[in-house]
Parts: sequence; C-alpha cells; structure tokens
Amino acid sequence: MGVHTPQDKWLEANGFKLHYLDWGNPDRQPILLLHGFLGHAHVWDDFATEICHDFRVLALDQRGHGQSQWASDGTYSLDDHFSDLNTFIELLALDKPVLMGHSMGGRNALFYTACLPERVDRLILVDARPASKHRSTLALIDILNRYKDSYNTLEDLIKEAREAYPNLTLETCHKIIGHAFRETEDHKYVPLFDFKIKQKLERSSYYLEDLRPFMGNITCPTLVVRGQDSPFVSHSEAKEMCRLIKKSKLTEIPSAGHLPVQENPTAFKKAVSLFLR
Repeated sequence: MGVHTPQDKWLEANGFKLHYLDWGNPDRQPILLLHGFLGHAHVWDDFATEICHDFRVLALDQRGHGQSQWASDGTYSLDDHFSDLNTFIELLALDKPVLMGHSMGGRNALFYTACLPERVDRLILVDARPASKHRSTLALIDILNRYKDSYNTLEDLIKEAREAYPNLTLETCHKIIGHAFRETEDHKYVPLFDFKIKQKLERSSYYLEDLRPFMGNITCPTLVVRGQDSPFVSHSEAKEMCRLIKKSKLTEIPSAGHLPVQENPTAFKKAVSLFLR
C-alpha cells in the first residue's frame, strides 16, 4: 500500500459493519478523522495525503454514512456513535490517538473525549456546534432542503453543492460527490446516506444535545476551528468552547464557511500542522 493511497477496510462494531480508510504507517501515532453529517471518509483525502507521512491516518465512515452499514431501527444517537467510536478504537488498539471531527463528527469526538479523557492525546473540533441555536438550525434546514432523494446527473449535484458552498473548487466538488452518491440501474444518483437520520432530526425539531456541560472534562490540548463565515458556529460560541475546554485555542479559517477543510485547505492545513507540532 502506497502512503498516498488509502486501503479500504471494514470491522464489526456493535453489530454494525463499519468501513474505514487506512493510510498506512502503523508504527506512527494514530489520528482518527470523523466526517460530518451527510459526509463520508473520503472528505479527508486531500488532508490525509498531507499528513500521512507523519501519522497513521484513519478515516471512518460513521454508521449510516458512506460504505458503513445503516441502522434498520434508526439508532443514530450520540450514545450510539460513542459506542461505535469506543469499539473502533479498542479493536484497533489505538493508543492515545489524535481525534479530529467535523460538525457531527466533531460532536462525537468531543463527547468521546469528555467521557474518556485519558485515552485521547489531542482533539481538533472543526466547525462543530456545541448545542442547538436558531441560526445554526436554519442553516441546517437550508442544507437539508437542498438534499434530494435522487438526482438525474452528477452535474446537477455539483451545481447545487457550489451554490451552497461557493468557496469549493470544481475539482473538490467532483471528489466529494463522487464518493457520496451511487448510480442506480435506472441511471439516477442516490446518496450513500440513510435518510432515517434526516427524518429523526425533523421529528426532534432539529434538537441537539447541549455538550457544554461535558467540556470541562476534557484535559488534552484542543484546537477549536471554525470557518470565518460559518453559519453553524458563531465566533462567540467558539470562544465559549475555548473558555470551557481548559487547554484549548481557537483558529478561524478565512474564506471558509462550514467546510473549512475543503473551502480553504491551505489555511486549514497550516493551522492544524502548527497545532500538531
């Protein structure tokens, strides 16, 4: 396996078959990457290519996303993700990993670290909102309203993605969408994402558990990242997270909204590399 080419792997966790990408270097410190809502493991590909020489990079398709198994009973709670993450780390014997999560993945990484602080070396939270806010809920509803059950062409998908995230390059859109959808026998494109998650959010009026009471438990160095133009996490919310997490610092990525990893990859890589060093 070349260091620039991840290997597709699967494991069984809590009755679920979970898919993940392994970028090699098993003797290096592990860094586990967790995508956001509607995402998949390949959203980290460009970033992983940059750091896979120095770390054992693993990117997980969380349950209901990508190539991982969907929950027939709709079990997609914070506790369900915690159980998957805990089992994944134990089965792979990951010793003191760096955890980095975007949005939903950031919330899952935060909750895991708060519950088991001694097991995490460093934590990176990328545009991960700590609780429900009216502004961020409206932003989420806007994204979900754009998301259809099927599309006729990939070009339709790419056009919609660039309307939602104008800072994304055409090449990046192709990469992300190429792994987020599959073509059916009738030549439609459908998402590799369980719509039960979307339905569950709608039934709960888009409620998110407030994770701020758990933040005081986090003892490892933590980097809080937000896109400077993000409608999901405000500057004041990010500052509050840094106040609640003891060894934390905030960095804001310019020319980026909710997807700073992809919208401004150069600034994001620089910020994270400085933190990891």
